[in-house]
Amino acid sequence: MRPTRWIAAALLLPACPALRAADADGFVSLFNGRDLSGWVNINTAPDTWSVSNGVIHCTGTPTGAMRTEKHYENFILELEWRHLKPAGNSGLFIWSSPAPAPKVPYCKSIEVQILDHQFFTNYVATGKKPGWFTTDGDVFAIHGATMKPFEPNDGKMRSFPRENRTKGTPEWNHYRITGSNGVITLAVNGAVVSGGSNCVWRKGYLCLESEGSPIEFRNLRVKEMPSTNPKPDEIAPLAE
Repeated sequence: MRPTRWIAAALLLPACPALRAADADGFVSLFNGRDLSGWVNINTAPDTWSVSNGVIHCTGTPTGAMRTEKHYENFILELEWRHLKPAGNSGLFIWSSPAPAPKVPYCKSIEVQILDHQFFTNYVATGKKPGWFTTDGDVFAIHGATMKPFEPNDGKMRSFPRENRTKGTPEWNHYRITGSNGVITLAVNGAVVSGGSNCVWRKGYLCLESEGSPIEFRNLRVKEMPSTNPKPDEIAPLAE
C-alpha cells in the first residue's frame, strides 16, 4: 500500500425503456454503450462527450459537466473510470444543481474527486505546499453545498481517504458511491475510503465532470433506494 498522498501535498439514463429494467441485484444500467441518449450536456462543447468502443469519452475541454435527466435521492452508483494522460483531473458531482451559477464552471454539489497520481507529483514539483488534497478519492462540498466530512479531513468540507487504493493512468478504477439520507460514502476499488454526513443538498442530479484532460467512463449503473423525505431546502432545483 502506498503512503498517503496529501496534496497541499452518471449518467443515469431515465429515457430508454430498454435500459429501465433492473438487474437481479436491483441495478439499472445508465449507459447503453452506443450513444449519449438520456444525458444532458450542461456547459461544454458538442464534441466534449462522445461514445467509442462501448465507453463514454470526455476530451476534458472546456471545463464543465454532463448531468442526468432526473433527480436522485438515495442510491448506490457504480462506475469505472480511467485517465488517458498522466496528471488527469475530473470528478463526479453528486446531488447537483441543474447548472452552475453564471460565470462558474462547476455545479453546486458534493464532489467526488477523480485525480491521477501524476497530478500530485506535478503540483509538488512546482514548489507549492501539499496537504490540502489527495489523489485517492477526496469527497467535498463545492459552490454553496455543505457537508460534515468524515475523518481524516481538512476541518472544513473535505474528507480525505483513509486508504490509498486508486491506480494510475491508464488503468481502470472502480468507484461505488452510496448516498442515503444526506450521507455519502465512496468506495475505491472495493473499500470505503471517504465521505460525509449532513449533506445539503441530498437530492439532485448526478454529473460527470470535464476538467482539462481526457478521461473515459464505463459500466455505469445505479440502484435507487426508498426516499427518506428530504425537506424542500434539501433538494436541488429542477431544470427548467
